[in-house]
Amino acid sequence: MIREGKVLLKVEVPEVVSSEMPVFYNPAMVVNRDISLLIVWTMEGEELVVCDPMGASGVRSLRFLLEVPKVKKVIYNDIDQRAVESFKEHLQVNQVPEEKVEIYSEDASLLLRKLRNCHYVDIDPYGSPIPFLDSAVFPVSRGGVLSVTATDTAVLSGTYPSTCQRRYSSKPLLECEFYHEVGIRILIKKVVEEGAKHDYALKPIFSYSYKHHFKVFFRKDIGARRTDKLIEKIGYLLYCTHCLYREGVSLEGIKGQCPHCGHKLLVAGPLWLGELWEKETVERVWSLRGAIELSEETVKLLKKIRRESEVNSLGFYSPSYIARAFKLAQLPPKEFFLKFFEGTPTHFSPEGFRTSLEHGEFLRRLHEFIQKGGRTNP
Repeated sequence: MIREGKVLLKVEVPEVVSSEMPVFYNPAMVVNRDISLLIVWTMEGEELVVCDPMGASGVRSLRFLLEVPKVKKVIYNDIDQRAVESFKEHLQVNQVPEEKVEIYSEDASLLLRKLRNCHYVDIDPYGSPIPFLDSAVFPVSRGGVLSVTATDTAVLSGTYPSTCQRRYSSKPLLECEFYHEVGIRILIKKVVEEGAKHDYALKPIFSYSYKHHFKVFFRKDIGARRTDKLIEKIGYLLYCTHCLYREGVSLEGIKGQCPHCGHKLLVAGPLWLGELWEKETVERVWSLRGAIELSEETVKLLKKIRRESEVNSLGFYSPSYIARAFKLAQLPPKEFFLKFFEGTPTHFSPEGFRTSLEHGEFLRRLHEFIQKGGRTNP
């Protein structure tokens, strides 16, 4: 027996977790499930309907039923009949009444096309979410939340740029220090576009990157004007490897040379240029962290994001990239960078930091530091 949260599972976890498991369960994704539960805790109303269209072991569905009192019903689905039978057995093990669940064994995309009025829908595939996005926008009720997980992070972050272009219609940027952030912004762009085709405004309210997956939560609204406002926040990233300049621009604003050093600019996108977090949601999630049993890693991640969400910036800086670009032989400790550049640590990188400083001011302070011989007490 394995215990996660309040759920008991009769599954065996091999040394290497893969989609070939008879009933798929990935213990490393407990952070993903923890935060899903917290997001639903933040939602208004009672008697919520949650949809888990790729249910696998059913641990997420069971945790919703056992740990979030406002969840009235869970719609569980898995195309593998073995998973469905296992889920039914786990309902009995965990003493969950069958009337609180709807159980299906269908192709997830086809089922999503048929469902409506779900308050929360969790798209958590083994791999890319692309095959399911066009269907996923329909069952979410107005004011409801669509959650999208992507485990093809190498594709989104730039290791396989042609695959990213093909799947997400965007150019990634592996050359910058915040390539994972670029990847999550490309994912957001794609989801926003899928909703926009139907005049659905899918606004990102909480995003994170953890180990081998990205996850973004979107609140759904309806209407062409609301959708257009989101589309206006899609654009392109300009980046200079020579002085680390970065800027988000529209298609018309793309230029070839860095305005600070004249070096050739790299271009990524289209991607989401807006905020990665809705501050109110971040604070609500943090305040509710005691409502369920969370893993230690989840608490650490939430603590970092809470602080990071205070700074609305496109990308972040990294001491190692600063050293490489400006040929610094020795690096001061990270704490110096945080103080000197008014920085805030980012959860995307152990050494990265965000700052509200304009890039010109960042360069001015950096050159001042260099001219004083790189002393940490300038």
